[in-house]
Amino acid sequence: MKTRHGVVGCLVLIMFIAALVASASTAKQSSTGEYVDDSVITTKVKSLLAADDFLKSFQIGVETYKGVVQLS
Repeated sequence: MKTRHGVVGCLVLIMFIAALVASASTAKQSSTGEYVDDSVITTKVKSLLAADDFLKSFQIGVETYKGVVQLS
């Protein structure tokens, strides 16, 4: 019985470590939190552009990556 609990404990630990490694950000890929933050920033910028009557906001593209906004 102790052996079974030890094996299950090791499997849970391996799954936990794999989940941490999978959710970590790399230089080329953002983490889930960074992606959500970028989406919020993009939405705020688009809403501010849409509120301005002088700009043709539908012609302006907004992209955000790791907190850096690019308008095109």
